[in-house]
Amino acid sequence: MSLNNLANAVIRRFQQWGDSDDIEEVINLQREALALYGPSHPNWSMSLNNLANAVLKRFEQQGNPKDIDEAIELYRKALAVHAPSHPNRNKSLNNLGAAICIRFEQRGDSKDIDEAIELHKEALTLCEPTDPSRSSSLNNLANAIQTRFEQRGNPKDIDEAIKLHKEALALWGPSDPNRSGSLDNLANAVQARFEQCGDPRDINEAIELHREALALYGPSNPNRSGSLNNLANAVQTRFEQHGDPKDIDEAIELHREALALCEPPHPDCGMCLNNLAGAVITRYQHQGDPKDIDEAIELHREALAVHAPPHPDRSRSLANLGTAICVRFEQWGDSKDIDEAIKLHREALALHVPPHPDRGMSLDNLANAILRRFEQRGDPKDIDEAIELHGEALVLCGPSNPSRGGSLNNLASAVHTRFEQQGDSKDIDMAIKLHREALALFAPHHPDRSFSLSNLADAIRTRFEQRRDPKDIDEAIELHREALAVCAPSHPNHSRSLNNLAIAIIIRFEQQGNSRDINEAIELHRKALALHAASHPNHITSLNNLAGAVRIRSEQHGDSKDINEAIELQREALALHPLSHPKRSTSLNNLAVAVQTRFEQCGDPKDIDEAIKLHQEALALRAPPHPGRGASLNSLGLCLIATYAHSKHTHDLDQACALFQEAAMYLSSSPHIRFHHARSWAGNAARYAHISALPAYHAAIELLPRLAALHLDLPSRQEILSTAQGCTLASDAAVCAVGLGKFNTAVQFLEASRSVFWSQALHLRTPLDALAETEPDLAGRLAKLSRQLEMASFRDTSRNKLIDTPNTIISIESEGIRCRELNEEWEKLIQSVRVLPGFKDFLQSKDINALKRAAISGPIVILTTNASTCFALIITLSSDVQYVKLPQIDFPRVNHLAAHSRALSKQELSELDARLMGGPEGLISVPPEDAFRQLLAELWRNVVKPVFDALNLRRSLNPPRLWWCPTGNFAFLPLHAAGLYEPLMTDCAMDYVVSSYTPTLTALLDPPVEGITQFKMTAIVQPKTYNCPPLPGALTELKNIEQHIPQEWLTALGDTAPATVNSALTHLRESQIMHFACHGTQDLEQPLESGLILTDGRLKVSEIMRRPEDSTVSNVKKSMSLAFLSACETAKGDKSVPDEAMHLAATMLFAGFQGVVATMWVMNDLDGPKIADTFYEHLFKNCDPNSNPPVLPDLTQAAKALHLAVAKLREDPIIPFSRWVPFVHYGL
Repeated sequence: MSLNNLANAVIRRFQQWGDSDDIEEVINLQREALALYGPSHPNWSMSLNNLANAVLKRFEQQGNPKDIDEAIELYRKALAVHAPSHPNRNKSLNNLGAAICIRFEQRGDSKDIDEAIELHKEALTLCEPTDPSRSSSLNNLANAIQTRFEQRGNPKDIDEAIKLHKEALALWGPSDPNRSGSLDNLANAVQARFEQCGDPRDINEAIELHREALALYGPSNPNRSGSLNNLANAVQTRFEQHGDPKDIDEAIELHREALALCEPPHPDCGMCLNNLAGAVITRYQHQGDPKDIDEAIELHREALAVHAPPHPDRSRSLANLGTAICVRFEQWGDSKDIDEAIKLHREALALHVPPHPDRGMSLDNLANAILRRFEQRGDPKDIDEAIELHGEALVLCGPSNPSRGGSLNNLASAVHTRFEQQGDSKDIDMAIKLHREALALFAPHHPDRSFSLSNLADAIRTRFEQRRDPKDIDEAIELHREALAVCAPSHPNHSRSLNNLAIAIIIRFEQQGNSRDINEAIELHRKALALHAASHPNHITSLNNLAGAVRIRSEQHGDSKDINEAIELQREALALHPLSHPKRSTSLNNLAVAVQTRFEQCGDPKDIDEAIKLHQEALALRAPPHPGRGASLNSLGLCLIATYAHSKHTHDLDQACALFQEAAMYLSSSPHIRFHHARSWAGNAARYAHISALPAYHAAIELLPRLAALHLDLPSRQEILSTAQGCTLASDAAVCAVGLGKFNTAVQFLEASRSVFWSQALHLRTPLDALAETEPDLAGRLAKLSRQLEMASFRDTSRNKLIDTPNTIISIESEGIRCRELNEEWEKLIQSVRVLPGFKDFLQSKDINALKRAAISGPIVILTTNASTCFALIITLSSDVQYVKLPQIDFPRVNHLAAHSRALSKQELSELDARLMGGPEGLISVPPEDAFRQLLAELWRNVVKPVFDALNLRRSLNPPRLWWCPTGNFAFLPLHAAGLYEPLMTDCAMDYVVSSYTPTLTALLDPPVEGITQFKMTAIVQPKTYNCPPLPGALTELKNIEQHIPQEWLTALGDTAPATVNSALTHLRESQIMHFACHGTQDLEQPLESGLILTDGRLKVSEIMRRPEDSTVSNVKKSMSLAFLSACETAKGDKSVPDEAMHLAATMLFAGFQGVVATMWVMNDLDGPKIADTFYEHLFKNCDPNSNPPVLPDLTQAAKALHLAVAKLREDPIIPFSRWVPFVHYGL
C-alpha cells in the first residue's frame, strides 16, 4: 500500500501545481503497484482504477490519444472484475462512463456518448436513495446527457440533465463540501439551456447558482479557480445578451482572479488564459479600446505556448488566437494579421480530424477568416473556399444540432457575399433560403434570434436592390424592426439593429420618395452613432451610415447644412481608416460622392477636383475582381462628366465613357448594377454626342432579358421591367440611332427593348419542328425545360404574414432556386443549339431584314418620342426604313395628349387645358365632344397626316392596311381615329387606311394559319354579372352574331349554359374565333390581374397566358386565330410600362390568336351589337359550311370588317366620338 500512498501524495501535488514530472512519477508508481497484484488479488481492481485515473490525468494535461484509450481499457478491466453484485461496481461504471465521455469530447464518435450514458444509468440503478455515492452518479449521468445535448440539440436531454442535477443537489446539505460542485454542475446545465432557448431567467439562475458555489470555495480550495471561471463565463454570457458593461467588467475581474490561482505549470493555466482573453475581446468588440484587443492576443499567445503538442486543448488555443487576430484585422486591416489568422485556423482544423465534435467549429472559423481576406483582396478563390468550408461544417450539424442555426447563418452570409461580388442570382436566393432555415431554428427568446433576423433582412434587402420587388424591401424593413424590438437599448447589438433598419428604410426612400422615410433613417443612424464612442469598432460604420443618409436628404431638399454635415462625417470616418484598412476604399468613395454632390449643388470647382482625386484613390484599391470596382468606375466617370460639362475637354469625356463602359461590362457586378452603369454610360454618351453612345445603348438593352429572367414569376418580371425601363430606354436608344442616321439600328433597338415581357415568354413557346428534324433529343429536352419554366412562371410567390409559416416561405424560396436552376439549364441548351449548323440565330434578336418581313401586308409605323424629339419610322417590305420627323409635337405634348385621352375616355374631364385648344394658358370649360374633336385634329395634323404624306397615301374607298406600333405614351392615343371632323368636311385616317395596331414587329411575323378543315367559334355573353351593371345589349349582340354564323360552327355560353372561367379557357384553346360580350377591367396596380368578368369570377391575363399541360405550340396555333373582346378596357395599357403592352389584346396575341378586336376604354352597351352585326356580316358573307371542302371565313379580313363596322357606327350623327373611337384591331 505504500506505493499507492506515495502515488496519492504525488497526485495531490500535481493537482496543485500541474508539474508533468509529478504525473509521470504517479503513473510509474501505479504501474509498479499493479505489477505486484495478480488478477485474482483483492486489490487488483483498485490498482487498475488508480492507474487509469493517473493516465487520464496525463491525457487531460498532454492530450496524447493513446492515454485516453489506455485509461478506458484499464477501466474496462476493472469493471470486468466487479460483478453486478460487487459493492465497487457502481464506482467502476462511473469511472468508465466518465472516461468514454471525455474521449467523445475529443473525437466525437456518437457511439461513445451513448455508451457513456448507458454506463452512468446502470451505475445510478445500483445506488439506493440513501447511498452516499448517489449524488455523484446523478451528476455523472446528467453531465453525460448534457454533453449529448450539446452534440444533438434534443431539448429533452437538457431538461433531463437539469432534473438530475437538481436531484443531486438536494442530497447535499448547506455545509457539505460536495455541494459546491453540484451547484456548478446545475448552473452549467441551466446556462446550456439558456444558450439554446434564450429564456433570461435561466442565465440569471445560472449566475446565482455559480455565486453560491463560489462562496463555498475558500481561497486555498483547488477548485476555486474553476468556480471563478464558471461564474465569469455565465456573467459574460449575460452581458452578450443584455449589454450591461458592469457584467463584462466583472467577468474580466473574475477571470483574472482565476488565472492568478493557476500560474504555470498548473494544468488549468491555458484554459484560464483563454477565458480571460475571450472576455477581454468581448469588451473590445463592444467598447473599442485597442489595448483590449492587443492584451487578448498576448493572452492567447501565452495559452498556445502552454498548450504545446499534443495537448488536447491546443486546437482550441489555435482557434482562439486566430479569431482574436482576425478581430484586430477587421479594425486595422493589416494583411499580416489575416494571413496569420488563416494559418492558425488551418493548423487548428488539422487537429480536428473527423469525427471530432469541434471540427465543424474549426471549419467555420477558417471559413470566416478566409472570407475576411476576400473582402480585403477580392480573390474569388477565397470566397469559393469559404463557402465550401461552411458547407462542410453545415453537413456536420444534423437537424437537431444546437449549432445548426449558426452554421446555416455562416454559410448564408458567405453565399450572400459571393453574390455581391459575382452577381449570380442563385446565390442571393440560396442565401435567403439558408437564413430562413436558420431563423426557423431560433425560438422567439433565443439570444441569436435578433442576429438571424438581421441577416435575413440584409439578404432580402440585397435581393430588392437587384430585382426591385417591393415585397422584398417591405419584408426587410419588417424583419429589421423585429430584430430591433428584440434588442433592448442596452443590448450590445442595439446599434447594429438601428443601423440596419435605417439602411433598409433609406433604400425604400430612394424607391418611393417618402420624406418620412429619410427623416426616420437619419434619426435611427444618429441614435446608433450616439451609442458608439470614438474608439468603438463600429464607430466608423455609424459615421458612414449617417453621412450617407444626410447626403441623400440633401439631394432631395438641397439644404447646404445637410451636405456640409455629410462631408464632415465622411472626413471623420476616412481619418479612422488607415491605408491598409479593407474598408478604406468604401470610405474614400463615400466622401467623394458627398463632395461631388456639393459640387452639383454649389458649383465650386475645388469640390469636383477633390472628388475625382478621391475616386481615383478608391479605384486604385479596388483592383479586379473587387466587388466594388464597378461602382468606383461609374462614380469616377460621373465626376469626369461633370468636369467635361464645364471644361469641354474631349479627353475628360473620352475617359468618362471608357470608365462607364468598363463598369457596364464588369462581370463581378450583378446584372442590375451593370444595367444601371450601362444606362449611365448611354445617357451621358448620347447627351454629349460621344462615339460610344450606340454601343452603350446596345449594352443596356442586352441586359433587359437578364433582369427579367425566365425563372422569375410573372408579376416579378413585370415589376422589374417597369423599374428598369423607366419608360424612356427604348425611345432614348432609338433617338440616339436616328440622330446618327442609323434608322435600321433604331428599329432594332425599339424591337429589342420593348415588350421584353412578351418576348421572354414567347421564347418558351418557340416551335421546335426544324430542330427536332436534326436533333430530336435536344429538341425534346428543350421543349420539356421550356414547359417547366413556363408553368413555374405562374407560381404564386405572394406573401401573407398572417397565415404564412416559416416552412411555407422556405418552400417558396426553394421553388425559386429550382426555377433558377431550370433557367440556367435552358440557357445552356440554347447555347448548344446555336452552335449547330443553321441555328446560329436561334432565339437571337432579329436583324432588320427579318423584321421587315412583318410588313408583308402593309407598312408599319413606329412612333417614338423622348425629351428632345418626336418622329416616325416607317417599315415596308421593299424599301429602306423611312424617317419622318414630327416637328409640331414634342415629348411633353405627347404626355399631355395621352393624359387627356385617358381623361376623356372616362368622361371625367369637364375642363380642358387651354393649350389643347391652342389658346392661352389656364383652364376653360370645353364640352367633351369638342375636346375629342380637338384631340383627334391635333393628332391628325401633327402626327398621322405627316406619316400619310411620307407614304403618298390618298383617300380611297378601298383603303390599304397599315399597322401602328406606338411607343411610350403614343400607346395611349387613338391614332386610328385621328382626323378633322368638321360639320362640312371630314378628313381622317379611316379615309386613307385600314388601321391595325401591334405591340412589336415580331408579333406580325407568324404567317396566317392554313390547313384548317374544321371551324369553331365560341361566343360568351354575360348580360348579368354579380356586382356589375347589367349588359342587356349582350343578348342582342349574340342574336346578331347568330344571324351570320352557321349554327354548326357556333357555341354560345352565358345565355343558356354558364360561362365559367374554366369553360372559357377550354373553349379558348379549341376555337378559331372567341367572342366575349361582357365586362372587362384593367388593374393598374397589377396588370396581370386585368381580365374579363364571367359568371364565376375574372378570367385574368395570367390565366389566359397559361397553356394547358398537354398542349403544344403547334396545336394551339392551329386553333386560335381571332379574338373579339366586346368589353371595356381590353386594349388599355399600363401607363407605368407603356412599352410592355400589358393589356388583354396583347395577351390574346401572346396566347396564340393572330388577330384581336378590342377597346381602348369603356364602351357603350348599345354599340356591341351594332359593331358585331356589321363585323360578322362582312367576315362570313361568302362562307359555306356544307360545301366540300367547307368555305371558311378569311380571318385576315378582321381589320377590314372592324373598319366597316366602325365607319357605319360613326355615320350615325347622334353617336359621339367616345362611342366609336375605342374600337381597335391588333395583329394580322
